[in-house]
Amino acid sequence: MDRRSVLKKLIAAPLMLPSFSLFAQSGGGLPPHHGDNGFINTDPDFEEAPFTEMAPWIAGKFGDIFSKAPKADIPHEYNDGSVFKENKPYSITWIGHSTAVIQMEGKNILTDPVWSDSAGPFRIGGSPRVSEPGLDFTKLPPIDIVLISHNHYDHLDQSTIEDIADHYPNARFFVPLRIRDWFEDKGIRNVEELDWWEGVTFKNLKIICTPAQHFSGRWINDRNQTLWCSWTVLGKKKLYFGGDSGYCSHFKNVGTKFGPFDLSLLPIGAYEPRKLMKPVHMNPDDAVRAFIDLRAKKMLAIHWGTFKMTDEPMEEPRKKLTEAVAAHQMSADDFWVFKLGEMREW
Repeated sequence: MDRRSVLKKLIAAPLMLPSFSLFAQSGGGLPPHHGDNGFINTDPDFEEAPFTEMAPWIAGKFGDIFSKAPKADIPHEYNDGSVFKENKPYSITWIGHSTAVIQMEGKNILTDPVWSDSAGPFRIGGSPRVSEPGLDFTKLPPIDIVLISHNHYDHLDQSTIEDIADHYPNARFFVPLRIRDWFEDKGIRNVEELDWWEGVTFKNLKIICTPAQHFSGRWINDRNQTLWCSWTVLGKKKLYFGGDSGYCSHFKNVGTKFGPFDLSLLPIGAYEPRKLMKPVHMNPDDAVRAFIDLRAKKMLAIHWGTFKMTDEPMEEPRKKLTEAVAAHQMSADDFWVFKLGEMREW
C-alpha cells in the first residue's frame, strides 16, 4: 500500500462506522468474488457475452455518442418537492433511471443519483438523457443516505455527487469495495465502503451490501477493478435496491436471508440485444422472477425510460413488464411503473 493510500485510510478512519459481516470466510481467505485481477461474478450459470460479438455491437454505437436524445414518451407528474415536508414514514419518488428518493423511518435516502443530461466520461456525448428528471435537484429534502450500486456513469455521476456533497454535507455515501477512493479524490470523506454481506447500522437502519451480477469500469483500463452490488436496508420495514444486475441466484439468496421485502427496486431496461445483455441486465420477465425470489410485496420498476443505451425502444420495458406480470399470474397492483416525479407510500 503506497503512502497516499495509507494517508487516505488515516484521514477517513474517524468517519467509518463499526461494520458487521454476515458470513465468515473459512480459512481466512478472500471471498469467491475476489478474483486475481479484480472482482468476478460467482453464479454458476454466469457466462459473459463473447468479446467477438460484443465488440462489433459497441463499435456500432460510436455514432450515437454525439447524437441528440431520441424522442420518448415517458409520462411526467409535476412534483415541486413540497410533499417531502410531510415526512411520511414510508414513501418513494421516481426521479428517473435508477434514481429514487425514499423516505424511510425519518431518513431520506437517494439511490444512484444522476441529474446530468447524459451518462458518459465527458460532459458532451455519452448516452443521452431522453427524459427530464422527475424532480428539480433544488427541491430535494435533506439527504441522509446515498446508496451507490457501482461505478458506471449512469449510476455514479460526478456532478450530481459533488452537488449532493455541497448541499447536504451530512449525507453519508454507501459504496461497494474500492469506490471510496473515487470520492476521496474529490474531497468527499463521509463514505462507507463495504463488501458483499457486510453491513453497518446508521441512524437506526441496518444497511447491508448484498450481491449483484454485473461488472464495473469507467474507462478501458479499469474493468471490474471496483465491486458492484445491491443494497438491503432493514428497519421496521425492509427495502431492497437492486441497482443493476442480470438475473441470478443472488436474488433467492438475499430473499432467503432477509425477505420478505416490503419494497424492492428492480431494473427492467437495457436488455437488447438479449444475447449480449442477458448476463448483466434483466429484462422485465427476469425482474418478475427476481421479485418472486426476493419474496417482495411491492416492486418499483427502475433502470428504464431515461438514458438511451441499448437497442430496445425506450417505452418498451413498461409494456413488457405488464405482459410478464400477467404471464406469471401475479397481481398488477404489486408492480409499480411510475411517471417521472410520481410518489407513493409503501
